[in-house]
Amino acid sequence: MAWSNPLSASSAGERVVVIALVSAMIAYAALALAAHRWISGLAAPVVAALLAIRHPRARFSAYLFFSALVVRGLVAGAWPLALFAGAGILVLQTPPARRAWPRLVAGTTRSTRGPSSST
Repeated sequence: MAWSNPLSASSAGERVVVIALVSAMIAYAALALAAHRWISGLAAPVVAALLAIRHPRARFSAYLFFSALVVRGLVAGAWPLALFAGAGILVLQTPPARRAWPRLVAGTTRSTRGPSSST
């Protein structure tokens, strides 16, 4: 399966959303690593890479990552972190983001080999 390049997006809106989210994730990774938040700082570039290559599971990965950041921000009282993550979730809801990273459809990303032979 070939994934598309963010610069080959079909519209300017998609390019803007892809570049903005990937850039924000890389900036967050740098800040998280500087603050010694190793797991979050190492996960952010992985999610950014998935978003950049427009992997089929990138949207899901970004939702999980941003949701974890919202929870951590709310529990720790780190309101800028919670706002950043909430903004990321809202950006993923925009039409250009939905075109860049379509939602997963049951059965379309699974192997077509049939049922598993393991019991």
